[in-house]
Amino acid sequence: MRLFSTGLLEMVRALFIFVVLYFVFGAISNYFLETFTNRPIGQLTEEYPYLMYFLALQAIGIAILIFILYRNKFQITGWFKGKQVKPLSKTTTRILVVISVAFILAIYIVVGFGL
Repeated sequence: MRLFSTGLLEMVRALFIFVVLYFVFGAISNYFLETFTNRPIGQLTEEYPYLMYFLALQAIGIAILIFILYRNKFQITGWFKGKQVKPLSKTTTRILVVISVAFILAIYIVVGFGL
């Protein structure tokens, strides 16, 4: 029963961390995009509907970064102490960081060269 309750607490903690960090990182990236283009995101997506795909890529990139942060930092300091709890390997971390940064920067590249 103890394993179940600590696992449940860790899932709630992980969800809370993910939601809070997602809103923070999302707000920061939206602020930079609006500053970069001098227009609100709503206006950009109305004029250029294909930017919604790049915004989705940016959201996936942010989610990957939060996943890396959780697995390498927050999961180690959590309540659940299992045998499988270990950080991502350095190779996996590097590959995921490169992919997520590429996803996040894709919209800036498209907006910078396309608009």
